[in-house]
Order: sequence, then structure tokens, then C-alpha cells
Amino acid sequence: MNVAIERGEIDANPCKQVKKNRERARTEAPEPQVLRSFLDWLFRSGPASRTLALMAEFAALAGSRRTEFLDLQIRQIDKDGGFIRLNRAKQHGDAKKVENIIMSPAMQNLATRLLSLPRPSTSLHVFINQKGNPMTKSGFAIGWQRAMVAALKEGVIERRFTFHDLRAYYTTQFKEQHGTLPELHANAATTARVYDRSKVSKRASLK
Repeated sequence: MNVAIERGEIDANPCKQVKKNRERARTEAPEPQVLRSFLDWLFRSGPASRTLALMAEFAALAGSRRTEFLDLQIRQIDKDGGFIRLNRAKQHGDAKKVENIIMSPAMQNLATRLLSLPRPSTSLHVFINQKGNPMTKSGFAIGWQRAMVAALKEGVIERRFTFHDLRAYYTTQFKEQHGTLPELHANAATTARVYDRSKVSKRASLK
């Protein structure tokens, strides 16, 4: 449309006159006991599902986007230093921000299990498929949707949730444990608006 305007073929972009559908933010995140039951079931569902379970557990503990850790490599897990180094996605312009995920006991336990997975000696990736190759976006997407359908059918969960909802799970549980929101965005208001799905508001009374 911009090219047509530059050529003088049209006066304005007609697409700008189209009224956009207002997006509704999701309001739910899985409860801890629901997520735990789902992860346990998923891990028991066979080798193909175990990597999905480990990825979901990682997302729930770290609050990272899938794109930020799908290609996670072994060297990025510093067990001696007690942190995992990731690159934050969705930065403006050429800005880059490294995130050091400080490992809690639960994350240290997960890291130990991840590093002990059987993999080819030449493999540097943490999340791998049954053949030892890095998990792909398409392989993950297909596996996750199948897992959701099966979990609903077997009564493991009552309603489906998205993988991205695990980022909201992390935010909500972080606030419950620490009383503050985690640093997921440059603007804390964005984190609160998009990912805080607390159902109970807590505030102190006056002394």
C-alpha cells in the first residue's frame, strides 16, 4: 500500500480504515497442583513426552519464553555459579539483554535431571528429541497439542492451557512467594497487565 501511495495510484491506505478486533488478555493460569499432576502424567507418557514435560517445568520455574530456551545449550547452565544464562527475546532495535536465572533448589534439581539425559556425545543442546537431535518448534508444537488433547480426554486436566500460560504461572507464583512481580519487561506495568493472574489481592492493614 505504501508503494501504491508513493506512485500516486491511491491516496491513502484503506487498511487503516478497518476496525481492529479488540484483543482480550487471558485471565487464567494453571494452579500448582494441576500443573504438577499434568507434568507427572506427561513424563510417564513415554520418551516422546518427557522432553515436553521438562520444557514445561523449566518454563514454569524460570518464566522464560519458549523461544528463549528452546535452543538452550549445556554450557549455558552454570551449576557451580548457580545460574542459567539466557538471552531475552523481544528487545527493541538492536538492544540485547542477557538474563541470569538464579537457580532455586527446584531449578537445580531440574538442571541435574536435564544434564543427565542420554544424548550423543557431540550434542550440546539441553532439550532433545528421541533421536538426540535438538527439539524443533514444529516438533514441540505438535507434541504439545497432542498432549493437551490426551490430558483432557483422560481427565488429567479439566481445561486446556497454553504453553505461554506457564509464563503467567511463574509471574503469579513469584508474586505469591516474594510479594513483588518479577522483572520480565522494562515496564513493570506490562508484566502486571499481561501475566499477573492472581485471584486474590493482598495488602497489609495499618499498624
